[in-house]
Amino acid sequence: MDNNKIGKYIASLRKEKKLTQAELGNKLFVTDKAVSKWERGLSLPDITILEKLADELDTDIYSILQVEKKNSIDIEKILNDERNKIKKELNKKIIYILPIIFVSCIIFFKLIPFGYNIEHPRYTHTENKIINLGIPKFSFLTKNNENSYSYKNFRGKSVLKSELKSYVNTLEHISCNNTTYFYDSDANITIIDYDVKGNIIYSTISYNIRNGNYCNEWQIKEYSKRLGTLNTFRTLYTEDSNLAIYFLPSLKISDNKNDWVATLSIYYDDGKNKKVIEKSSGTFEIINNELIYYRTEIIEHENSVEIPSVSTFVIKEQKLILRENYLKDYEKGITLK
Repeated sequence: MDNNKIGKYIASLRKEKKLTQAELGNKLFVTDKAVSKWERGLSLPDITILEKLADELDTDIYSILQVEKKNSIDIEKILNDERNKIKKELNKKIIYILPIIFVSCIIFFKLIPFGYNIEHPRYTHTENKIINLGIPKFSFLTKNNENSYSYKNFRGKSVLKSELKSYVNTLEHISCNNTTYFYDSDANITIIDYDVKGNIIYSTISYNIRNGNYCNEWQIKEYSKRLGTLNTFRTLYTEDSNLAIYFLPSLKISDNKNDWVATLSIYYDDGKNKKVIEKSSGTFEIINNELIYYRTEIIEHENSVEIPSVSTFVIKEQKLILRENYLKDYEKGITLK
């Protein structure tokens, strides 16, 4: 039997009767999907339905099955044989389709973003505490070593890196050493680097972190390297001058941020009189090889001297050399040691 011919025959008779698939199915107590499968040659009506189907379509079982009418013919056997034939054909199709579905699922799993979870590993390198890390979903095999954390994941490298980037972009961006880092103020840690390395089977996700605000620590080291000991007075390098200068750079930390503050006191003593040239306070920063002092308050000053709002000192061998000497009437060159 040709299942496609049987299906087309049923469809043609149904249309002659001006019945929809649903209407024919209701008469036979089956769904419209069952009728659709008959007409597409994907299945055959059950033996118990055939006679009712033939009556509804004004035909007979033999015409529907496209076989000659014979007394010895076993309709049920024919149907069973055809059903087995259809099953075998479907099984062959499934065997071919399954690998395609499997490969498609792998591609889908590797390339589709699923997002990340916030996990809370313990940090014990310099301080025992719980921290936060954004870990892509379906990660496993956590490992940590001092400042580094790593995870495995079967998903693709590019999508995992994109998910890591999405997480670190939720953190505060801090910049120092010509590099941008990611600071988590809640856990007080800085992610200084993150990466994904892929191979054929799985990818390795890694985080490199530092306790605290990394740029604060880096800045303290850099300032100490250039200035030497902090929180100590810098005085005039020339000992036989009538000027006395006391510049005190110091560090105050508030809200996990460095505040670099300074005071400057300058006196002139000619042996007879001692007068205040300047008393001020402010902030400072070091850029390349220069210390820039920003006055926020001038407490006292000599009227004959124009006190600038900003003074720049060149740093050389941990000494401070005033670039624009507003004290030239008292001293030709100002160097603080």
